[in-house]
Amino acid sequence: PSGKAVVLTNLPVRRIVSTMQSANEWLLTLGAADRLVARTDFDRQPEYAHLPSIGGGLDPSPEAVAALRPDVVIGWQIRASVDLQEALKPFKIPVLSFETTDTADAFRQLARMGVLVGRQAQADSVARTLRGELATIHADACREFPTPETVFIVLWTEPPQTAGGGTWMSTLLDIACLRNAFEDERIPWPTIGMESITARQPRYILTSRGDSVGKRLAEFRAKPGWRDLDAIKAGRVIEIPGDLFARAGPTLPAAARAIVAERRRLAGR
Repeated sequence: PSGKAVVLTNLPVRRIVSTMQSANEWLLTLGAADRLVARTDFDRQPEYAHLPSIGGGLDPSPEAVAALRPDVVIGWQIRASVDLQEALKPFKIPVLSFETTDTADAFRQLARMGVLVGRQAQADSVARTLRGELATIHADACREFPTPETVFIVLWTEPPQTAGGGTWMSTLLDIACLRNAFEDERIPWPTIGMESITARQPRYILTSRGDSVGKRLAEFRAKPGWRDLDAIKAGRVIEIPGDLFARAGPTLPAAARAIVAERRRLAGR
């Protein structure tokens, strides 16, 4: 995270602490779930249920992490990882941080996880399979919906935050034969003014699913500005499970399928 190279001398690693849910999903996909010695509160896979939790993942206790005696700690390329790296220096525990802005980053993370656990061949195989799945989903979606209508991706509502054109979320829309309403935005995760959203009038709104069907739509209809959008008035809100909405890992095909399925449902097909 500080820009300095991290050198690991003993590969493959045997004990991993990861604050990244996508990294933990890659481990599971690579058949290396046994390397993980802790989970976050957001790792809900049954294979990890027996592991101690380090909390939400953004600010784990350095002492608690060190007590797990990991060979390496994996985290996001954000300030929290820099802080954790510094806090773990006395314990001589290396911290690897990953950037996950676009799909290339996601596949790069898969390759590096393969090297870390000595499963490079499996990682290559998983990458080929995922790329094949995504290509099939794209072809099928564009056959069914040849017109790529616009979508506004909602990461946050107050103030509105979305995903720019170069992000993996934008690529997911392309795969589903849809178009990011802010694909011309070069900042990965920009804050957007309500006036800009209104001016573009996206056909759909994409967000994470609420506790019940229609909850998100009801929330949008109660918010000034949002309730005036044509997509909200017409009920065109694409909701997918939060775990799919927020992760650029092996669930990318599942997320694309969920988007296509919701579009189909909203179109009455």
